[in-house]
Amino acid sequence: MFRSAAALLFIFCLVPAIVLAQAQKGTVIADEAQVYKDPDFDAPVMAVLKQGQVLQISKGKKGPFYKVRLKPGKTGWISDAEVRPGVITKQDMHEAAQEAEEAEEATERGKRPFFASRYRGLSLDFIDYAEDTMGGRRNAQTMFFGLKFNGYNTLFSGDMYTESNILFHSGAPSYYKDYTGHDGGGYIVILDFLFQTVLPKGRDLIFFYGFGPMFKYSHFDLTLTGSPDPYSADDMTLGVLFNVGAAYRIKRVSIRPDIKYYWEKSSYWGYGINLGLDF
Repeated sequence: MFRSAAALLFIFCLVPAIVLAQAQKGTVIADEAQVYKDPDFDAPVMAVLKQGQVLQISKGKKGPFYKVRLKPGKTGWISDAEVRPGVITKQDMHEAAQEAEEAEEATERGKRPFFASRYRGLSLDFIDYAEDTMGGRRNAQTMFFGLKFNGYNTLFSGDMYTESNILFHSGAPSYYKDYTGHDGGGYIVILDFLFQTVLPKGRDLIFFYGFGPMFKYSHFDLTLTGSPDPYSADDMTLGVLFNVGAAYRIKRVSIRPDIKYYWEKSSYWGYGINLGLDF
């Protein structure tokens, strides 16, 4: 009888010791961390923990969940985005919470459909730039470098899919050298804002077309043949831009080629390609 009681007492003391040996301390970093009955976000919520609470959590995880002990004999599951192993001081709490928020945002971003994602990145455009100058219409294939922003809620909030571009070319178009015999200096800046229609064609493929206002400013420093004195030519115009293209997504990167038609004082075509990163 004594031996049986001693054995039961030994087991009663040993089991909690084994459980504690497989656990560690953890600190709640979310403002309100939910504890689920099962390791599933759709499971019933057993409790809501406050930021800064320290409790026992498992060393291992089941998916994105730690097992947590609420009180002796009562356990649940808590998301790894809302708790951190170890005891975290108040000084480090804000940083840990911010990291958790960024991780959650990255997870949500990865779940967005392609057409609902936002991108920003670099562009390379080739435009058959044209203008009425030197007694006639002149045009030349001209390379521009730029920045592109596209998607919902990029520059303006709202349920509108938009695209905006900032394009820059350094120097004067080549037809000035053909006419004057001298390389021209200066630059061209083109800004545009397009309202777009998006046609999803797959998980990672979309087609799009759109139109919107554009603004162009050019400044050229030119020298005429036989004249030692340079002169400046400035031009500023408003117009409309149309484009059509496709985009393909590889993880977080969007590859976006398109064809453009510029309609201002002169009209001309262009095409370009953009590499964008979601944000």
